[in-house]
Amino acid sequence: MHYQFVNQCDEELYHFYQCQKSYFALFHQDITYQYIQEDMQGPEGFCEDNHYHCKIYEQDQMIAYLDYMIGYRFSMKHDSHYLWIGLFMVEESLWHRHYGKQIITYLCRQYPTYTLQLACLIQNKNGLSFWNAMGFQEIARSYWGHEEVLILEKEAKEDI
Repeated sequence: MHYQFVNQCDEELYHFYQCQKSYFALFHQDITYQYIQEDMQGPEGFCEDNHYHCKIYEQDQMIAYLDYMIGYRFSMKHDSHYLWIGLFMVEESLWHRHYGKQIITYLCRQYPTYTLQLACLIQNKNGLSFWNAMGFQEIARSYWGHEEVLILEKEAKEDI
């Protein structure tokens, strides 16, 4: 696999988002370039220098997208020991081929001293199953807009 870091939406990323119908159907989101660009922005006050957007390829095919921030954690506090996964999607047609596990394991190896956190929509049964299988534990419940989310956490070193 190889990783390409980007800082804005392009045609390939737009098409990738459009193909992830199961995920975006969970909260009835229309996919537009503007939506993706806004979704790529970090929370107010967070330094974009520590915000990464990564297209992930197997050979020449984009198979996944990962958005993460170093130094951000759930309570909106800056903490240099945390890594927040803002969005992680594997191409739906490639689920159950272990790409997700490989990518998150690689991320943990890149940041072995960090605690990883994320929010997962409570109705995202596939996502919750994946994160639980990866060893993430629920630490809180919150809301993203009108949608209830579970806040999950894992020590990166557990995957090394």
